Amino acid sequence: MAGKISCIVHTRNSEATLEKALSSVDWVDELVVVDMQSEDETLKIAANYADRILKAEPAPRIDGVRNTFLKELNHQWALVLDSDEYLALDAAQNIKSLIKQHGDNFDAFAFPRFNYLAGVPLMGGGRYPDHQIRLFRNGSVKWHDSNHQLPEVITGPDRLMKLTPPNCLHIHHPNYENLQEFMAKQISYALNDTYPQDPAAFEFSEYIARAHEQLALRSEPQTDGDVSHALALVMAWDSLLRGLIHWDRLDPKPPLNYLSALPAGATKVPHSKIALRKMLGRHLAWKHILAALVYRLRRLLHKFKPGRKRDSQ
Repeated sequence: MAGKISCIVHTRNSEATLEKALSSVDWVDELVVVDMQSEDETLKIAANYADRILKAEPAPRIDGVRNTFLKELNHQWALVLDSDEYLALDAAQNIKSLIKQHGDNFDAFAFPRFNYLAGVPLMGGGRYPDHQIRLFRNGSVKWHDSNHQLPEVITGPDRLMKLTPPNCLHIHHPNYENLQEFMAKQISYALNDTYPQDPAAFEFSEYIARAHEQLALRSEPQTDGDVSHALALVMAWDSLLRGLIHWDRLDPKPPLNYLSALPAGATKVPHSKIALRKMLGRHLAWKHILAALVYRLRRLLHKFKPGRKRDSQ
């Protein structure tokens, strides 16, 4: 039905965080939990809040799974929340107001997100505002088979509205209790990701370049102190780890050439590239950087198109 909202939450052994997540969206018109064979108290908690609980096989990459279950929702607008996230008390009022005021001009809305380490929000190194596309007209958004990548707005980037912080609705994401938990999850994501299978196209220097890039982008001690340096080092290490996993899965394996790759990788990160990523989104893949640039240009043209009233955001 027009204007009504379905919320979908995917779970897998989520008992520690699920109640806070579901109670923050208990105002929606339909609440659907998709459980991937939880073995703890997840289903018991979900039964207290959900209108429906759907069963799914465990999946190493959650993003692509979302598309299948979005088709199960009954209402026009879809709200997506992870089981370790929650919304503030005024979320219902803010989301309904967004749809009422901007639903005719936009199909999707990107909310800023606070990410926490040991209960403290991380404000630097590209971890804020960390916009997430979580409210959209069902059928207008598509996820790809990956882990924690932004979905594609298939009706076009000009149909996406990004909320401007700080005075707007936020997602709260208490990610990690400590650095060790962060490292363990990065290893899991890297091992369960997909990699190109053509040995001839493999260049370890590309992963080294990405490691240099992560060090440059993620270090902001003026906002997050030494934690910023620690997280930057973990993300640089993650880039190298992914390169080795990629190489290990190739058959035949090409030469690693790690010594020659070190200087080659360092030269692939010009200052202009770093500056552009800082401006448009440090955490994004390049395809999303380009999409963000196209979005900004289209919004600018849209605002100054003759005879068209400017949208207020």
